[in-house]
Amino acid sequence: MLETRNRPKFARAYPRDPELDALVEAFARGDYGTVRSRAPRLAESASDGPIRLAARALLARTRPDPLAVVFLALSAALLLALGSYWMANGRAGIAPLAPLPAVER
Repeated sequence: MLETRNRPKFARAYPRDPELDALVEAFARGDYGTVRSRAPRLAESASDGPIRLAARALLARTRPDPLAVVFLALSAALLLALGSYWMANGRAGIAPLAPLPAVER
């Protein structure tokens, strides 16, 4: 179990509960899969309101940044558009190569 001083700063105010402490420890280790799978169950089953809120807040911290998702989607769309244009038009915009001079032997 993490000591209070070893917990992430945002989690120091969370209530002490064995299940929540295990989730905070998994988050601190970088095991976000465990946090994503167990936090919703803790948020639904906890009888204490602050524990439910802490579990939801911990789960929210594992979600991707919405702006990063938008930039990723725009990058993928740009790559798809440029790739499609290049495949459809071949060497569009480039002057044809001049024929090479004949090699004399």
